[in-house]
Amino acid sequence: MKKTTIAILASLGLAFAIPASAQEYMFTYSKLYTQLKNNNKEGHDDVKVAVFFIDQETQKICNIKKAWMEKEEHYEEFDIPSSNEFPLPIDSNLRSANPLIFVQTEEELCDYSLVVMTKEPLDGSVSYENIETLLPQMQIMLEDLSGMFSSWFTPKITGVTLEFANNLNSDIKTSNGKSIPIIDGKARFTLDDLQKGDTLVLPEATQRVLPYIPAQ
Repeated sequence: MKKTTIAILASLGLAFAIPASAQEYMFTYSKLYTQLKNNNKEGHDDVKVAVFFIDQETQKICNIKKAWMEKEEHYEEFDIPSSNEFPLPIDSNLRSANPLIFVQTEEELCDYSLVVMTKEPLDGSVSYENIETLLPQMQIMLEDLSGMFSSWFTPKITGVTLEFANNLNSDIKTSNGKSIPIIDGKARFTLDDLQKGDTLVLPEATQRVLPYIPAQ
């Protein structure tokens, strides 16, 4: 099976991705450490940087069959969660050792994706204030990922994208009588679409909650 070496692209987008061409991917630990160490900073209580693999054709999250790291005689396999988030530990000692990381996916063509998202899913009733609290944390995290002078170039996050499993098609009901459509598992809205004091009622727990920046 062919191995594809993966490197992170330096850009200011919400996800960093490059094409892949096999079911098994290989990269070094240090390639991810620089970005993931931002999870240890203060001020990110509700959000984190997370790693996924995304199907090139469907843009859905790829299923990770197996993942491990190795360095000479040392070998450690990762426990993959049901969310298929890649659970790489953040450890300065590992950065020094810089082991090789291997990931096998069920799908043949997947892109590596680094995203800003909430640490916990949203479920049940979600208030305007809950969403309002997330946005500045997402903004800071995105700027931390972008590096020096990032505030000059990083687009402003004004809302969130809620992702649901199984290509859900439904609606999110609001306390003001409006509804937000969920189309193929995604619902997008900004704070301006809501009013202070509004409450959203989700039909089920989210799979991921990501930043949303409307197209200009």
